[in-house]
Amino acid sequence: MHGPGLLVDVSVALALALVGGLVARRLRLSPVVGYMAAGIAVGPFTPGFHADTGTIHQLAQVGVVFLMFGVGLHFNLRDLVTVRRIAIPAGVAQVVLVASIAGALAMAIGLASLEAAVFGMALTISSTVVLVRTLEERSLTTSTAGRLLVGWLIVQDFATIVMLVLLPVLASVGGDGRIEALRDAALAVLFVAVTLAAGSRIVPLLLRLVGRTGSRELFVLVVVCLSLGIAVGSEVAGASLALGAFIAGVTVSETEGSHQAASDVLPLRDAFAVLFFVSIGMLIDPRSLTTEPLLLAVAILTIVVVKPIVSGLLTAPLPVPGRVAFITAAGLGQAGEFSFILAEAGRTLGIVEPNTYHAILAASVFSITVNPLAFRVASGAETRLRSRPRVWRWLDRQGTAPETAPPPSHHVVIAGAGRVGRLAGQALEGLAIPHVYIEATLDSVIGMQQHDLTAYWGDAASPDVLVAAGIGDAVLLILAVPDAGSARLAASHARRLNPGIAVIARAHSQTEVEALRQAGVDVVVVPEFEGAATILRRSLGLLALPDEQIERVLTEALAEEYDGTAGHRQA
Repeated sequence: MHGPGLLVDVSVALALALVGGLVARRLRLSPVVGYMAAGIAVGPFTPGFHADTGTIHQLAQVGVVFLMFGVGLHFNLRDLVTVRRIAIPAGVAQVVLVASIAGALAMAIGLASLEAAVFGMALTISSTVVLVRTLEERSLTTSTAGRLLVGWLIVQDFATIVMLVLLPVLASVGGDGRIEALRDAALAVLFVAVTLAAGSRIVPLLLRLVGRTGSRELFVLVVVCLSLGIAVGSEVAGASLALGAFIAGVTVSETEGSHQAASDVLPLRDAFAVLFFVSIGMLIDPRSLTTEPLLLAVAILTIVVVKPIVSGLLTAPLPVPGRVAFITAAGLGQAGEFSFILAEAGRTLGIVEPNTYHAILAASVFSITVNPLAFRVASGAETRLRSRPRVWRWLDRQGTAPETAPPPSHHVVIAGAGRVGRLAGQALEGLAIPHVYIEATLDSVIGMQQHDLTAYWGDAASPDVLVAAGIGDAVLLILAVPDAGSARLAASHARRLNPGIAVIARAHSQTEVEALRQAGVDVVVVPEFEGAATILRRSLGLLALPDEQIERVLTEALAEEYDGTAGHRQA
C-alpha cells in the first residue's frame, strides 16, 4: 500500500532508520548501513509499505545541502598546510589512478567512456562521515595518520566539487548543447566568484547583526537561509545544489560565528542526512544486483581492493611512519555520501545507466559494511611485515633523519611531542632529569632540535627508533602518542629491549587499558577518568571535607572506573 501523506512517509522512514541504525551499531557496523536498509524496506522494490519516493527525495535534497554546507564549514586550506607535501600529491594521484583503473575496467566490460569516467570517479571518493567516525573511535584523529587522512579527505572533497561542476559540461555532446553547457559552467564559476567575494563582506555583517540580538532561533534561521538560499541560487545559475551549499559553508567558515553555525546546523544536518541515506536505499532494487553481477564485482573490487592497495602504495615511500600506510589503506577502503551524490548527478544528467547506478550504490554499501574488517586485515599485515626487518625498514624509512646527539644514560624517553609529551618534557627539564623525545613529524623534530632539545625522528613502535633513543639505558618510557596501537607495540618492544624499564601510557577506553597492560605498561592513565577525579577533588574540597576522606573517595572512584585494574594512579 502507499502512505497516505508526507508525515506518515517521513515518520515510518525515520522510525525504520532508527531501528536499522540501532541494529547496525549492535553489529558494530556504520549506522549508514541501517539507514539504507530502512530505505530498501520502504522503497518501491520490496513488498509492504511504500513511502513516496519523490517526497523523500525532495527532503533528502535538504540533507545534501546541509551535508555539503557542513563540509564547507570545515573546509580550510590551512588544514592542508601540515601535511600538504603528502596529502595533496598523494590524494590527487590516488583519485586519478583509482578512477582510471576503475574506468578502464568498466570500459572493458562494455560501459561507454563517459559513463565509465563517472563510475570510476564515484568509486574513488571515500566517505567523510564513515572515516571521521572511525578515526574518533580508534583515537587516531590527532595522530600522524589521522592528520594525513583528514588532508586526503579534503583533496577528495575538492575533487568531488570539480567533478560536479564538470558533469553538466561533459553531458552535453552536441555543438549547441556543449556551447550552452560551457555558458552554464562559466555562469556557475562567476556565481561562485561573486558569492565568495560578496559573501566575505556581507555574511560576517549579517551574522554579527543577528548575533547581537542574542536570539539563537534567529541565528539558526539566518544560517539555514544562507545555506538554502545560496544552494538554490547555485542551481539556478547552472551549477548544483551541492556546490552552492559547499560555497555557503566556505563563506560562513571565514566568520567568527562559524563554530556556532556548525553547532546549530549539526542536528539539522544529521536528521536530514538520515533521510538522504534512506532515499538512497529506496533507489536500490535488490533484483538489479543480479542483472549486472560483473559490473557489481568490478565496483566492489575497486573500492575494497584496488583503492586500499593504491593508497597504501602511494603512502609507503613517503616520509611517514610505516604504520601510516596500513591505516591509510584501511581508512580509504570504502565509499559513501559523495559517491552517492556523484552517481545521482550522473543519473539525473543521463550519463549513468540504472544498472551502473545500482552497482555503485550496492558496492558502496558493501564497502561501508566491511570496512571494520579492513582495519583488522591491515593490522595483521602490519604485524607480519614487522617480523621482516628488511621489508619493514624500507616501509618505515621516513626519509633522511636529521642528525641527533647520542642519548644520555639513565634517562626518560618521551614518545610523542604533542601537548602531553611537551608538558612532561618541560616538567622533567625543570627537575634537571635527562630526557629525549621520539616524534613522527619531521618539522616538529627540527623545531625541537633548534631549541636544543634531543629529539629522534621516527615511529616509537619501531625497535630501531627505540634503540636509537637509548631505550636500553632508559629508566622510564612515557607513551604520549595518541594511537593506542602504536603505544602497545612500543611498550612491547621496550619491555623486550629493557625488561627493567618503567612504562606509562594513556588510553581512552577500558579495552585499551587491558591491551596496554598486557603489552607491559606499568601505569595506564585514562584522561577522561583523571579529569573527572580532578573535578571531584575540587568539589569535595569546596565542601571542606578532610583530605584523608577526599583521597579515600578518589581512590575508590578511580578503582571502580578502571575496573579494579592496576592501571589507575596510586593515591
